[in-house]
Amino acid sequence: MSPRTYLLTRFQSDAVALRERAASLRTGPARPGPDATMSSRMADACDAVVAMVSAIVADPDVAVEVEALIALVPLLEQRAAAAESFPPVRAVYAGAATRIREVRDVESRADQADGAGAGADEDVDDADADGDFDTDQADTT
Repeated sequence: MSPRTYLLTRFQSDAVALRERAASLRTGPARPGPDATMSSRMADACDAVVAMVSAIVADPDVAVEVEALIALVPLLEQRAAAAESFPPVRAVYAGAATRIREVRDVESRADQADGAGAGADEDVDDADADGDFDTDQADTT
């Protein structure tokens, strides 16, 4: 899985889960965590992250793809700062910037271990399966 695909999948699934949570909270009992309105706002922020990442053209050269993704970090940090009054929404943008940095770090280690980047795509999959990128939803959204 490419870094771009990993991020798209990650934030698309977060948006779906947050919308399901919002719908459940509107019709069911209250639960700990963000309310229905905040869950919807967080889902919208996930959609915004997906739109940003989707604007990056997939590239067979993982290093090129990662470089393009890293260019999104300042925008994500700016969005996080703008959402200061909504900490859960801020966490979505900050979490996206963190995930991009983690992808960069994994790819950098893979390049060092594998030489000229051979096998870098597999390292992203391994990192995800091992939990390197997986944290609970509150930390990433």
